Amino acid sequence: MNRHFILSATIAQPELNNPAWADSVLNGADRAGIDLAVLGAPGSLPFDPMVIAAWAAPMTQRIGLVPCVSTAVAHPFHSARSLSAIDFLSSGRAAWNPIAGAGHDNIVAADMVSAARSLWDGWASDALIIDKESGRYLDGSKVRLSNYEGPHFKVRGPLNAARPLQGHPLLVADASAPFDVAGTDLVILEEGQAALPGSNCLKRAGNSPDLAALVAEFEAGEIAGVHWTLTNPGDDLREIAEFSSALSRFRQARETGSTLRERLGLPLSDNLISEGAFA
Repeated sequence: MNRHFILSATIAQPELNNPAWADSVLNGADRAGIDLAVLGAPGSLPFDPMVIAAWAAPMTQRIGLVPCVSTAVAHPFHSARSLSAIDFLSSGRAAWNPIAGAGHDNIVAADMVSAARSLWDGWASDALIIDKESGRYLDGSKVRLSNYEGPHFKVRGPLNAARPLQGHPLLVADASAPFDVAGTDLVILEEGQAALPGSNCLKRAGNSPDLAALVAEFEAGEIAGVHWTLTNPGDDLREIAEFSSALSRFRQARETGSTLRERLGLPLSDNLISEGAFA
């Protein structure tokens, strides 16, 4: 598959708790061609981003939903369960951006990621049977305990929710609040920060982004796309729609693939699946 130029945006306004406002902006972002909507930001978590993502999942069509998940209020078990539900509700468009809550360091966020992954890997993708005639709901031999023990979290499992459609929802990190964990799918760079070798990086757009320069960086493999922070959604979405249209030759994958991972060309590596899991 040809590489897909990713367009991403943070939406962190407190108006996200207003259904009419959120519906208008999220569907506007979807129509503008944005691939990822990061809901909330470090220090600004309107309402509950995971609740907003679950609410938005069946109301949007193509956009990836990336709730910020704070270690201050979320436990790995509940995060894994909620993100699995969002992935099913959105037909495989869930992602997440773990962030360290007040009083926590980024090691806690990394530990939350590892614990959640171990819970998702406790279910084989074909564990659910749901056969009314035979009365069989699932194959118990394909569900196992996690027994994860990290520096901050200890979870036994199994998770009371099936493995997400994508295996693991996309993992997004913000370089302004980094955590060190293998298999981060996308990194949002800080303003002026150079691309990180070996990472799929999103460059912050800034004011009046230089399209030609960004295309050159993309073609050189230095960036995977661009990230905006919406400050005036109406004007910003019109600008992004024009940007998306101008990049149409790099954007055809958005209309193909059944999950967000497939459309963005970010497959789940077998190396990330917990030892002993059902591959």
